[in-house]
Amino acid sequence: MLRPIDVQNCEPVTPADQPAPMLEWVPISKIVMDDDYQRELKPNNWAAIRRIAANFHWSRFSPVLLAPIEGGLYSCIDGQHRAHAAAICGFDKVPAMITTVSKAEQARAFVHVNGSQIRVSNHQVYRAALAAREPWAVACCDAVEAAGCKLMFYNMSTKEKKPGQVFCIGLIRKMVEGTGALAVTAGLRAIREYDKQGSAALYADYLLQPWLTAIASDDSFLRADLVSVLHKRAPYHVIDAADRLAKSEGKPLALSRRQAFERMIRSYGFEAAA
Repeated sequence: MLRPIDVQNCEPVTPADQPAPMLEWVPISKIVMDDDYQRELKPNNWAAIRRIAANFHWSRFSPVLLAPIEGGLYSCIDGQHRAHAAAICGFDKVPAMITTVSKAEQARAFVHVNGSQIRVSNHQVYRAALAAREPWAVACCDAVEAAGCKLMFYNMSTKEKKPGQVFCIGLIRKMVEGTGALAVTAGLRAIREYDKQGSAALYADYLLQPWLTAIASDDSFLRADLVSVLHKRAPYHVIDAADRLAKSEGKPLALSRRQAFERMIRSYGFEAAA
């Protein structure tokens, strides 16, 4: 049975005013990657490219998405794996849909096309969204930088990480898009002031998650002396104790850790005022 496209029962939608794209065969030599939003090709990406090349069929090749830029070149919004695979196979051109858009819209398109796919990490989506000046990305960057820290575009090994580098993009975005932007800044600033020795471990996801969410759980905590709280008991010890309690009571670790920091803030964050 062959079924036609039938949209009679759908409400008509008026799209945004925009130039119609063009479909062309574009020389691979004229396709470039804009590192402001495109992801870096790492070993796992090259492995994927080689798999595409080893099983190359035009019937499985969807057109790459390009935007014309200066110098007669085309910025690759989507399809860099496919374009590289085609080059490995010896092809000098690939089919492409070319859309004339600004660099900011190129980055937004990258986020839209790739954001829901597993192969693109939160860090890569954040990098592209920041290049596009997406409000959520700008707000996340501002909240972290206000504390003297940096929200990173990519992950690193434990040995490479430095104090002040924040990697938990998902947590920061969730908090900033909610009501926790001030808590992000306050919590990170407190760690910076407490962290005189320069320990990158203090910015690990497992520690920031309960610490920042604890601060966001009560508006009054934003007025607490959070540095004093950290000096009362090292955050690692707070988490260790919370984990032991969670195990004995059968509670989720995340909940036990957050509640432990909440108790610490209530107990020691307002001593000066008292």
